[in-house]
Amino acid sequence: MASYEVNGRWGGRLTSRPLPEHDASIEELAAADRQALAEIWLGRAANERRVSDSFAVVRDALIATRSDPSLIELAARAVDDELRHAELCRVVASRFADRELDAPARLTLAVPPHRTASPELRHTLHIVGQSCFNETIASAVLETSLASAEGPLVTAALRELLGDEIDHARIGWAHLAQVRPEIRAKLERWIAPLARGNLKMWRETPRRYATNGALVAQGALSAETTEATLRVAIRDLAIPGFERLGIRTAEVRERLAMGAPTVGS
Repeated sequence: MASYEVNGRWGGRLTSRPLPEHDASIEELAAADRQALAEIWLGRAANERRVSDSFAVVRDALIATRSDPSLIELAARAVDDELRHAELCRVVASRFADRELDAPARLTLAVPPHRTASPELRHTLHIVGQSCFNETIASAVLETSLASAEGPLVTAALRELLGDEIDHARIGWAHLAQVRPEIRAKLERWIAPLARGNLKMWRETPRRYATNGALVAQGALSAETTEATLRVAIRDLAIPGFERLGIRTAEVRERLAMGAPTVGS
């Protein structure tokens, strides 16, 4: 099967606006850079497919905690959004490869067990880990990628991805605003481990290429820029969000201030 099967948010279309049919910047790339970009975007397709599975967990957690129906509906849409993202990334990868690429093998989703948490807290931890952390970080990475992107195709694709990820991050923050105060208080000791787990996942994403200006212009950030963006996302987006809801984040904030390589380690 060459592609993912998606219903689509846009009446069966992948994007709100059609992708550019021609992108001269791709034709100007060296063959090695085109191959690297095809691999990068196909890797993103695999990750987006796994995120779809993760949002199925979030949807079920919202149902179990009797969250606002609008959040459940948004999470259900996110399952499909992420399938669409996977297909969008596959299409972009195919354009760089100059041939139709099959969808990559489905990645296994490892749902954290959080064995010491109560069922209600465990559901909230799944929602917070995926939305408040992963999607907030993803939004920051996509925004940074978009700021450096020059190619018309990747610029259009990144805008589509970013628009959805912002909505997906809001699911977690809206849920946290609604949970019982007791659950919110118990969440505090989990913030550092959740931050550590998410940063570990982002840092361990396979990187088999040496970034150059041509790749950055096509949406591929350097390892250094990615690391800086991860830290900014935690410091300027996630931490203020938790603290605004009355959830203390002193350990994470202190680790960042100390320049610790892994928050919460």
